[in-house]
Amino acid sequence: MKAILLILLLHPELNTIKAAAMRNNCHGEDFILLLAIRKAENGGSGKEFGIKHPKAWDTSLDVQAGWAAATIMQHHKRYPKLQGNDFIISLANRYCPVLDDPTGNKNWKKNVIFYFNEMK
Repeated sequence: MKAILLILLLHPELNTIKAAAMRNNCHGEDFILLLAIRKAENGGSGKEFGIKHPKAWDTSLDVQAGWAAATIMQHHKRYPKLQGNDFIISLANRYCPVLDDPTGNKNWKKNVIFYFNEMK
């Protein structure tokens, strides 16, 4: 039931997020992870996924979702044996590095894992 409520909250954005995910071959649990990141980041317009790269920051939901999906898929190439929470924890260290924001990294891990497990 909680998963349905979380997905309904993202409903107005789902088509855009799905399109960005498909362009990056991000499906299955990776797509769920993408949705969990969106919910955890909860950024405003042009910052929806918290991607701070100059080419993505302050752009659009589509660009932000595309960069986030690509980040997930590239992380799989770097760490092909990691799965589930181990993968999310490793991804957090790249997505929200401890050196840049120790508190944010801790919260990112906790929140993304929570939303991922709720939607899985």
